[in-house]
Amino acid sequence: MKMVKLLFYNHLLSKYDIFNAQGNTPALWVFLAFYNHKYNQKDCSMKTDPLANRSRILATATLALVAGMLLANVAYWIFPNVIGTYVGGFNLSAMTETLHADIQSMPWWQVAGAIILSSIPLLILAKGLLALRSLFLAYSKGEYFSTESAELLGKVGKSVSIWVLASLLLTPVMSVWVTILRPAGERLLSISFEPSHLVALFLSASLMIIARSLYKACSLARENQQFV
Repeated sequence: MKMVKLLFYNHLLSKYDIFNAQGNTPALWVFLAFYNHKYNQKDCSMKTDPLANRSRILATATLALVAGMLLANVAYWIFPNVIGTYVGGFNLSAMTETLHADIQSMPWWQVAGAIILSSIPLLILAKGLLALRSLFLAYSKGEYFSTESAELLGKVGKSVSIWVLASLLLTPVMSVWVTILRPAGERLLSISFEPSHLVALFLSASLMIIARSLYKACSLARENQQFV
């Protein structure tokens, strides 16, 4: 196939010499068009690749999810009547409903501390989502099978597991902080472990194992290419 293309190039160049001698330049345009098509063929295929296009959309959606998640958590504590009515709390912020906490009656320092405590697990999760966004961007460039993509997938799984563990550890701290101004005997120390936590840990462990397997496969493939 390469020999056919080389012969075609020589044919075009010879035609260009003949046409140029006669004062014509169409052969030059033909040659440039074919040359441009050859070196832009990969870019054209990437633009028409459905998986690459969907990966770009998912990368944008993931970034919007991260921003919306963090902003909604802060807004939940600042505007509890508005956000709490339509959205509700997420993760640690949802404990205000089970603890029957009145956010509007809390002083500013208690609300600020609750925002910080509830944001810690979300920031950990956001780090994993940003790694997922980078993975989607790699897919949009056609990097489906690379060590970098495998590492990003591993970071997603690791962040999910740390997010679950951070949520479990901060649950009792959050419960004490929210009820700290209540009279003695009404303050609560809550410890929670739900089946959803176990499912999340299982999925994160699976992602890390898959990522490690892909990393080894990519490394072996790269070594085999060096021997060929």
